[in-house]
Parts: sequence; C-alpha cells; structure tokens
Amino acid sequence: MTYQKRYYSPDTMPIVYCFACLQVVLASSEEARKIYEQILDCYRLPGVPNLFSTFNVEMPSEDRCKEQIKASNIDGLFSEFADNVFTNKSKEFGYWFGDDNLETNNPDIKLYQGLITELINIGFNNQSERSKGVYKVTRESSPLLVLAIKFYSSADYNHMQYVENERMVGLKILGHTYDFTKLIRTKSGSRKHRDQTKRFKRDGFTMCHDEKIVKVATRWYYSRVKYSGPKEFCDKIKGKEFTFDPSNISNEIKPCDEAMGYPRKD
Repeated sequence: MTYQKRYYSPDTMPIVYCFACLQVVLASSEEARKIYEQILDCYRLPGVPNLFSTFNVEMPSEDRCKEQIKASNIDGLFSEFADNVFTNKSKEFGYWFGDDNLETNNPDIKLYQGLITELINIGFNNQSERSKGVYKVTRESSPLLVLAIKFYSSADYNHMQYVENERMVGLKILGHTYDFTKLIRTKSGSRKHRDQTKRFKRDGFTMCHDEKIVKVATRWYYSRVKYSGPKEFCDKIKGKEFTFDPSNISNEIKPCDEAMGYPRKD
C-alpha cells in the first residue's frame, strides 16, 4: 500500500481518527465485522435513510466538471455540488446529524441504531472489561464515531470509494469514476502547488501522513481493545522488532482517545 501525505484541518482530525479506528476494528475483529455486515443489510430496509444512494445524481456531469476546471472555477464547481447535495439530501442530513432526535418507534431505525450501538460496544471495548459491565467507549460518549459508522457503512453499501494512486485522484460512485486529479493534485514545485501550500498553512492546516494515522489507530486498538492498556500491549510485543514505552504509546494514541471520548487518567 502506498501512503500519502496531505494537509488536514485540525477540526477534521477527530473524525479522521474515528474512521481509521473503525477500519482497524473491522479488519481485526470477526465479531465486529459480522455486526457491521448486519448494518449494511439495514440499508435495504425502507425506514433507513441512505445518504449516498443518489450522490451520482447530485454530481455535476463530466462535461460540466471539465468546463469549470478549464475556467479555473473550482470553487464554483464545489459550490454547485454542495448546493445539489443539501437541496436534495436535507432529510437525510437532518437524520444523520440529529442522532438524538431519531424516531424510536420506527422498527427499521430501531434495528439500525441498535446494531450501531452493538458495534461500538463489541468492537471498541476490551472483552475483559465488557464481561464486568464496563464500557469505556459508548454511543453517548462518541457521537463522532456514530457519525463515522453511518458515513462509512452507507458509502460502502453504495460502492462509493475514494480512489488515489499515481495516475489519478477521484471518486467512484455506483460503478462510475469521477476524475478530480486536476482539481486536487498539483505538481510539486509549481506555482499552483506553492500557492496551495501557502493557503493551507494560512488557514491553519497541518500536514499528516496517512501511514501515521493508520499506525496510531492500530496501536489504539491493541492498547484499548485487544489488550487492557498500553502496558500490556508493550509487554506482548516486547522482544520482537521494537521495544515500546507504555507512556509513549499512551501519548501517541491520545488523539484517538479524545476523538472517541475514551476516559483517560491523565
């Protein structure tokens, strides 16, 4: 796998870590994966809003994209897409972001919500602590994690995939790939690249490597879910490739703890 480095807004980093931890959980826990598959099945139910089901309709046409790119009207292109989405998806957005106000008498939603709660309880908590009735990551303490599960599962169900490789950057929706390379990617050293970098720095964005995010999320899973904490995690891997210090691991996984409302002692 080729990892990329990119600029992130500090405000977006918590949900980025939620997405990363969710991916690690689904790759590491068969039990969590089975619950997630049931969540995917819920999108077939009439009572469960499916945010990404018609995103291909809201997307400007390829000709329109090329036209706006040629005219250097990137802001206008994104504005057009955003207007379409919020106009046609207002009900779904209200449902997704208003998690506390969901209909509890709708059996489809009740099943869907219950499975999300179960995924959080099983996939993001240590088994030994669960057996004692202790859940340190919960639906109530982790609204961003709930949102990440909704977004990730709806995109997955609708075969929506972000594509990034040496050739292109794009979005694949329902079998069709939209190429956004010219919008997003700039040539290193070019004036456009320098201007983009200055804009990111001016707006407070920070550069982060995807590899680092994956590493932090993986160590969070092993420290908080698979094992009882950073100390047991370090003890288990002692004598292998590296020797880790529990306090360093604790500091390293702090962004994930904070993103998901995990109660830290420090």
